[in-house]
Amino acid sequence: MTVNISKPSINIREKLSELDFAKVPFQKMPAGSVVQVLLVEDSSTMTVATTTYTDTNLSLTITPSSTSSKILAMWNVQGGLGVSGAGWGTRLVRVSTNVFTSASQYAQYANSATGQRQSADYKHLDSPNTTAAITYKVQVGTFNGTSVQFNDVGNQTQLVLMEIKG
Repeated sequence: MTVNISKPSINIREKLSELDFAKVPFQKMPAGSVVQVLLVEDSSTMTVATTTYTDTNLSLTITPSSTSSKILAMWNVQGGLGVSGAGWGTRLVRVSTNVFTSASQYAQYANSATGQRQSADYKHLDSPNTTAAITYKVQVGTFNGTSVQFNDVGNQTQLVLMEIKG
């Protein structure tokens, strides 16, 4: 008995044209690649007059693709200072864990003049070590309990989360 085996011919050019080079599989991405980006913006006015950190409307949930992924959080805070000596501090919370507090707690603009508007940008690279959905939120507190109005005069704050492949 004779068995004939034939294999189909493969046209390499045709196969290459079928590939979608705009989509790289996660496993093929080099370390440091941006896997996903999320953004939330908020323009609602919020007045804070307490040294206790208070939640803002800047909150995002991200699901990392790998336990080795890092999350780069970037956010900005804009506020109008109601009295001389006012100022604020900010922190980033992952689920219920504080992962970043601004330098010199509450001292961002402690000596600013009355009615002055200030803006500050913050960044933090976090290692959550999970593939479960995690929520990051931005909190603010004021210096000595003085009044600060966030997003006054139509300002807008943002929180950006970027998953970076580890």
